[in-house]
Amino acid sequence: MSQTYLTPERIRWLHYKSAAIILSPKYISIESMEIWRGEYFSRTGWCAHAPGDATDAWIGENFRKALVSSEYFNKPEAPRLDPEAIAAMREVSNRRRLAFEDDIARSYDYKDMDQAGRRCDLVFSSWHYLVDDFVILRASKRLTGTHRAWPEDRKYADKHMHVPLSVPDEELGYAIRVALSRCEAPGRQKINTPPESLPLPWGEEKA
Repeated sequence: MSQTYLTPERIRWLHYKSAAIILSPKYISIESMEIWRGEYFSRTGWCAHAPGDATDAWIGENFRKALVSSEYFNKPEAPRLDPEAIAAMREVSNRRRLAFEDDIARSYDYKDMDQAGRRCDLVFSSWHYLVDDFVILRASKRLTGTHRAWPEDRKYADKHMHVPLSVPDEELGYAIRVALSRCEAPGRQKINTPPESLPLPWGEEKA
């Protein structure tokens, strides 16, 4: 390895798994992601959707499955993927994503996925699986046609939650609900209201 900054500790930190949680007024979806020069809908990982009032246990169980089945391909100790391989992976990823989105649109009586996605909140996640047992949940700000994660500084500390994966599914799902409640949207387009104020078992106060 020629790059001296790629220490064993640095390599372990670069490896991560990811899943996205999307909440609309009608449904919640959980999508496993693949990481290769960016994040893409997983070709093989777990994805699921349910009505928006799904139980915390359902959310936690399906998020855990999606996160564990996420794959990381940007391994700094291995050769970079060539453009042809990336193009082939992207094609399969897009095909599976479109099928999943079509199922969501049909299941919740949307005209199409564009209509389904006009009003939704998104929580990003990352798990440095070679380092520790904590998943980082990142609330987002909804913009026109996209979502943006908040900067990682003290001012926005409540937008980034560190949750141990050792907690039961129900507690993990509740933490995701809290993260969703911290998403922001323009005007009166907010979907969530914060859960009641009770202490989380890993130390942070519920929103």
